[in-house]
Amino acid sequence: MFGDDLISLIRLGGVVMYPLFACSVLSLAIAGERAWTLSRAARLAARLQGAVNEAWNQGGIGDVRTLALRDPSPLAAIFRAVLVDGLGSDLRDRMARRHQSETTRRLRRWVWLLGTIGSLAPFIGLFGTVIGIIRSFESMAATGSGGFAVVAAGISEALIATAGGLFVGVVSIFAYNAFMVRIANLSGQWRDWTDELLVRIDAAQGRDGR
Repeated sequence: MFGDDLISLIRLGGVVMYPLFACSVLSLAIAGERAWTLSRAARLAARLQGAVNEAWNQGGIGDVRTLALRDPSPLAAIFRAVLVDGLGSDLRDRMARRHQSETTRRLRRWVWLLGTIGSLAPFIGLFGTVIGIIRSFESMAATGSGGFAVVAAGISEALIATAGGLFVGVVSIFAYNAFMVRIANLSGQWRDWTDELLVRIDAAQGRDGR
């Protein structure tokens, strides 16, 4: 029943409802994929951080390096970069920042499309509104009268197109902002964990040097 109603709305909304429907499907696909990816990345990173703390206390930097080499989480890639032998403190910091930036870019993959769809969808709906109003005037010109029955179809098309564009735009922008905040929080948390590991490495190198 709902599917039939949705198809009827798309038909009543005119030709612009088809790109809006495609945009909505794309937004849902991206939102679902990013939600799963970010949730998995956060879960794996938290597990790695706990394991790193335990490994450091038990075996030191060697055990942490072995753990990072085997872990599939994005945070492990950052840890592997700073755990390379022979790096000075400054070089470790630069490697950490570089890999953090790369990891953040990977987390943002496809998110820009949500922002783009959120910006374009209302304008696509507005285009449909204009088309619906034009058809209303064409109906008035063809019949020579301006009764509600004459313009009802065009006005209905205009309103449905407007509502469709606003709905797709609002949902897409909401998802875009939610993901950007989530990614920023994850990046900040991983940066803190990386800085904590760098401090431990510097302290261990200082003891070895003495």
